[in-house]
Amino acid sequence: MTENMARHDDEGLAALALLGAHEPDRARDARVRARCRSAMEKRRRRESAPAGPAWSRRFEPAIVGTLCAVYLFEVLSRAIALYRF
Repeated sequence: MTENMARHDDEGLAALALLGAHEPDRARDARVRARCRSAMEKRRRRESAPAGPAWSRRFEPAIVGTLCAVYLFEVLSRAIALYRF
């Protein structure tokens, strides 16, 4: 390191030492916390509410699984028909 660079670094550090610490505004901090807590509470209420009727929560996966199985069967049967000699 050259003497010029060392002097430049010392001047920069001295200038940084003159800067004061930034204190956040307490009123703004309280408003932000209140908004965040409100948003988290709304999300918690929305997620804890049931998604729909009980029958749809039970039968929906069964219906989707059945449709997927029918689709897979159709794809395989068409593939077999296509490659049959």
